[in-house]
Amino acid sequence: MLNYIKYIVIFILGLYLLGCSKEDDTSKTSFQILADKEKELNDREARIKLKEIELEERERRINILEGNLTENASDTTELNEHHDSLKIAEKQTKSQKKKEIQKEITKKFENPSSTVKDYYEYIQRGIYETGNFDSNMKKAQKYFPSRSVDVLKSGYRNTKQFSVVQEPKVLSQKDDKATVVAKVKQTQVIKSNGDDKEITKTLTVTYNLTANQDGEWVIVSNSVKED
Repeated sequence: MLNYIKYIVIFILGLYLLGCSKEDDTSKTSFQILADKEKELNDREARIKLKEIELEERERRINILEGNLTENASDTTELNEHHDSLKIAEKQTKSQKKKEIQKEITKKFENPSSTVKDYYEYIQRGIYETGNFDSNMKKAQKYFPSRSVDVLKSGYRNTKQFSVVQEPKVLSQKDDKATVVAKVKQTQVIKSNGDDKEITKTLTVTYNLTANQDGEWVIVSNSVKED
């Protein structure tokens, strides 16, 4: 009986020890699972952090690239503007040189007396062409710009005849200054005692001319002497 009790006690003790061993195994397994989960979470956080760093680095590179592109575009714009300015300046220089050359050619080869001849041409047209007095006086005034159109009109409004007795000729010419003389016959109608009276005069006219900015000879003043 005693031996039987001893076996029972040993069996119960064995069961107890076995139960403790399983509990330890179970506890170790639970701790291991928790550790694995914590490691997994840490790994996920690390990957997320790494991804954030990669995204930040990528964004930084993009910003740098965009900045360079903007800077390059600005440099290109400035370069284009500078190039355009040079082209405009070059065009203006060529235009100015062309104008100066034209001016020299005009002064050198165009006889100043031609201006006086053209001036007389429009004066005669204004007198003899019915209805075209005003327009021809305006055209004549371009050759004598220092004299207004109104003054020119008043001087020839009552002129009945105008003829050139002696063609214009150059008395002197130096650089952009010239003097031309001509002889004309002018018949004017004036009122005398309520009647129209014609007065004919032969005039020697001396013209002072200068070359304008375009190299064209224009009349600046004149003096009249009655023969």
